[in-house]
Amino acid sequence: MIDQRQHVVDIVLGGRELQLQVSDTVFQPTLTTRLLAQAVRIPTRSAVLDLGCGVGALAIFAALLGAEYVDAVDVMPEARQLVQDNAKRNGVADRVTATTGDIYSSIGDKKYDVIISDVSGVVDEVSRLSPWYPDSIPTGGYDGADQIVKMLEHAPAHLNPGGVLYYPTGTISSTSRTLAAAQLAFGDNIEIVEQIEVPFCQEFKDNMDVMTRLQSEGLIEFTTRRSRHLWTLQIYRCWLSTN
Repeated sequence: MIDQRQHVVDIVLGGRELQLQVSDTVFQPTLTTRLLAQAVRIPTRSAVLDLGCGVGALAIFAALLGAEYVDAVDVMPEARQLVQDNAKRNGVADRVTATTGDIYSSIGDKKYDVIISDVSGVVDEVSRLSPWYPDSIPTGGYDGADQIVKMLEHAPAHLNPGGVLYYPTGTISSTSRTLAAAQLAFGDNIEIVEQIEVPFCQEFKDNMDVMTRLQSEGLIEFTTRRSRHLWTLQIYRCWLSTN
């Protein structure tokens, strides 16, 4: 029987064409995925970890760029089969391994040259308004930072010397809390490598009372230009020293 929640889409990431089987219950590629693809640098024959992999777009992208192997991890059990199918569909099944787990729980003490993280980072109330955020997926918590902070705290233990972490954050979560966690984990080895302003989707516009309240409570930030409301999406690069 065909799963009616699934269908195939064609997308382009960083100039690479991918064909992906997607599902309504697993994260699909978004603007954040595309911005991460612009930001990441994958050394040839590197070991890569894709956290919050969804249907596997960035894991496959990393393999196509020359990674020796990629571990793809997602908390949603359905993601594992989708990643495996999509890796085969895009010719990199021999270099992509999918597992189910909460952040690092399924990889033991393995270390990587590159970690690409897209774990949930949206304020709880905002995520449930977002058209790209399936109801089945756990949120980032009250201020949207819980999962990102957890990911950052343990990232150094899973990076080789000189290893690099890429992660997104946005002003629809507590950016101050996630930045503090990044600084605690990586010191001064942090930089913003991509940044764009994102117009409110229709669902945000239709719930301006909620968005305005969350801003007044200090949980999110957005700017208003004439009739447009915009939040900011950033990609951070953090790295370990080589010594």
